[in-house]
Amino acid sequence: MLKIISLTTIVLLSSCSSMDSLYKKVLPKPSVVIIEDRIENTQENVIEADQSSFQSQRLSKNDVNTPNIAKLVVVEDFRNTGVSFVLYFPYDGTEIDETSTKQIIKHANFMRNNTTLNLRLEGHADERGTREYNLALGENRALSVKEILGLYDLSSRVEVISFGEEKPTLQKHDEDAWQKNRRVEFVYQ
Repeated sequence: MLKIISLTTIVLLSSCSSMDSLYKKVLPKPSVVIIEDRIENTQENVIEADQSSFQSQRLSKNDVNTPNIAKLVVVEDFRNTGVSFVLYFPYDGTEIDETSTKQIIKHANFMRNNTTLNLRLEGHADERGTREYNLALGENRALSVKEILGLYDLSSRVEVISFGEEKPTLQKHDEDAWQKNRRVEFVYQ
C-alpha cells in the first residue's frame, strides 16, 4: 500500500512543473464565504431589515424629569403602535418565524431609542409535559428571543425568566388554550 501512495505522489510531482500547479490539481478550490463572514452578514441583514425608530409624542418636560412616569408613557405609546408584546410558539418548539422576528426587531429598535428601559422576557409553556420540562421549554423560548436581541447588543439589558406552565393565559384543556399558553411575553422595566 505504501508503494502505491509513494508512486502516486512521484507521478503527481513529476507531472507538475511547479508546486502551484500541484495545489491547483490536488486541492479543492477555496470557499468564497467563510463561516465568520456568513454570521456577520446575517447579523447585518437582520439589523438592517428594520431601521424604524420610536419616540413618544406625549412626553412633557415634567414627565422627562420623572423617570418612572416617562417609562410608562413611552411603553404605553409603543404598545399603541400595534407591536405585539406576546409571541406564540408551536407545540414543543422554540423556533422563531419571520413574523415574530419582525416584531422582535421592532422591540430592539425601541430599546435602542430608549436606553433607560430594560426588558424581561417571560417564557411560558402549555400544561402538557412535566413541570421541569415546561420550565426548561419556557426558558429556551425566551432565550431564542434574547438571541435575536443580542444581535443589537441588547443582551445586557434583557432578563430571561421562565414560568413554564404556572401562569396560563387560559385555564381550558384544549388546543386553543394550549396555543395561547405557549408564549413569550415582553415586560419593560
